[in-house]
Amino acid sequence: MRRILRAICETALQENKADNARTTQISEAYAFIDRQFDGMPATGPAPAKMSEALTVADFPLYFARTLSRMVLDRYNYQVGAWKQYTKMDQVPDYTEAERYRFTETERLERRRDKEESYATYIEEAQFKLAVDDYAKQIDFSRRVLVNDDLGAFNDIPLKMADSARRFEDWYVSALYDNALTQAALVALGANYSGTGRLTTANLAIAYNAFAQRVDGQALPLAISPTYLVIPKILELQAKTILQSEKIAELATNATNVLRGSLQIVVDPYIIPTAPNIQWYLFAAPSDVAAIHVARMQGVAEGPRMYMKAPDKLAMSPSGGLGGADWRLGSFISGDIEMEVETTIGSRTDDLTGLVGVCDSNGVYYSAGTTP
Repeated sequence: MRRILRAICETALQENKADNARTTQISEAYAFIDRQFDGMPATGPAPAKMSEALTVADFPLYFARTLSRMVLDRYNYQVGAWKQYTKMDQVPDYTEAERYRFTETERLERRRDKEESYATYIEEAQFKLAVDDYAKQIDFSRRVLVNDDLGAFNDIPLKMADSARRFEDWYVSALYDNALTQAALVALGANYSGTGRLTTANLAIAYNAFAQRVDGQALPLAISPTYLVIPKILELQAKTILQSEKIAELATNATNVLRGSLQIVVDPYIIPTAPNIQWYLFAAPSDVAAIHVARMQGVAEGPRMYMKAPDKLAMSPSGGLGGADWRLGSFISGDIEMEVETTIGSRTDDLTGLVGVCDSNGVYYSAGTTP
């Protein structure tokens, strides 16, 4: 806005350069508005001066070029909600961290009088986590910033931060929505995968699959699904299934026992191939953490923005140096450089099977290929 007003002021001064009184009024009016932008007290002329400096007749001349240009609003992008169904984990550095899970002891066995009890054992399962840095940088010339009278470049930091957030959404989705993980879940059997499309009947089968899961010693696990994770295309269908009082696909008055039993989470980076539309069930991370999303300890979550310190400093004729200002750019080319970075990771030791899934007991996959 300040650049627009400055352009208007300069045009008005040029058009009225022969009228000293009017050019004075225009200069005073611009100075008054400029102080308002800075939050300074209005010690100059009263606002009424504006009516003398800018009249209705002046607007077509002063605003003609400015109002003929505009920058359209940027798109809004779908946002992932993976933090609901993944476990946020931390690692101390860039080396691999280890996570362990121990089995339960065997069942007790009858001990007769004076008989020694049988010994038992405990086994361990392990997976490894690690993080990496992911970044992008952009540079543009100082002239672009100076000539930007529409403020088009003011939202560059926002665009860069949004790009990092979209990357994190894509990254987490790729941990489970990939061919290797899907094949590994299929290999585990009917309690971990299916082929049915998203219907009430198929959702009930998947829900009951969690109740039939056992550990390595055939001990039944107390796991219930909490989240239905779907691509955007299934959102309306999922709401119909889980919010209807009666079973949506049946003409009878059968009660919909699944109503309100699951939370719907849309993952915009699940990419289906119609007519096969895959969907997932996840247990709550507090019960069974199917996916661990790792962060670095002491590093803020999410994207971090960096601006390269300028090597061009203002200098007075006497040799005094002013403060650094990133808008001055580099000394040689005048370029301004900006970077966005995020540090994120997950499982690293199973790249040919479950990939990013750390505990298969917390997830169910359906390929959506059959009715």
